[in-house]
Amino acid sequence: MTLALLSTDRVARRRSVTLASVFLGTLAAAAVMVATPSEAEAAVRGGPNGIEFEGAQDRRGVYVGPGVFFGFSGMKGTFVPDVGLNLAFGGGVSKRVLLGINLHGAKYLGRAEGASSWMFGGDFEFTGYAWQGLYLRTGLGGVGLPAGDPNNTLVAGIGGNVGVGYEFWLNATAAASVGITYDLRFLAGEERLVPDPLRHTGMVGMRFTFF
Repeated sequence: MTLALLSTDRVARRRSVTLASVFLGTLAAAAVMVATPSEAEAAVRGGPNGIEFEGAQDRRGVYVGPGVFFGFSGMKGTFVPDVGLNLAFGGGVSKRVLLGINLHGAKYLGRAEGASSWMFGGDFEFTGYAWQGLYLRTGLGGVGLPAGDPNNTLVAGIGGNVGVGYEFWLNATAAASVGITYDLRFLAGEERLVPDPLRHTGMVGMRFTFF
């Protein structure tokens, strides 16, 4: 009888020690999780100028980015100013590579006849970050462009663009970028309607991207 009581007491003590160990281990794991910031929060640190964001953030996942741009297009033997808006959306396949679609529209502000129409279109877009926020961006797609005739006839323009710029993080999930872009389109149409089938455009733009 005494041996049975001693055995029962030992088993109870072992169970108590085991439960205590599990409990302490759980508390330790929870403390580590609380004390360790997430990947986005880890990029935030306090500095002499307040909160600062350092290094390349994690751009993986879905993103959306509205923007505005201003530029000049070569047509009718001169350069015609244009201003427009764009909306980019897609996904980050890695911390430094984005793939998406860029929809854009602009208004030609030329005074000459046939140089005051609208343009619109979309491109498949690739963005690669070489160093921190420094990026190279390319696009390939189609747009509707004014041919330059008195009726402001829209013709299809096939081609793409290439640009370079820099992206600044505003917080852990939002960034602003400024860049320059060169756009080249081949205009489809009869020679009498489109005497110069190549449309060259240079642009300066700003985009806000939310990840």
